[in-house]
Amino acid sequence: LRTADLEIDNVRRRVTRGGTEVKLTPKEFELLFFLARHAGKVVTHKQILTAVWGPAHSADTQYLRVYIGQLRQKVEKDPADPQVIVTEPGVGYRVAESPMAQ
Repeated sequence: LRTADLEIDNVRRRVTRGGTEVKLTPKEFELLFFLARHAGKVVTHKQILTAVWGPAHSADTQYLRVYIGQLRQKVEKDPADPQVIVTEPGVGYRVAESPMAQ
């Protein structure tokens, strides 16, 4: 799966950005993979939390913000100006779609 300059290999559970491997925790990988599968579409906080952490955590938006912040530190060229994981205020997040997305 490719989006922006990220390549996500779900079988090997490996992420590369511009050809360089990015080390992610298992939960960070799961979160990024979920968002990337919906590249170009807004995914709500509840949808993300339920898919990645389970229904018991569907309201834990602070949890999600922390993980999104960690992911941005690892996958964005400039985490202060995110281009890959974009916030949709009051709704959720969207991963930038690229012509290479599969």
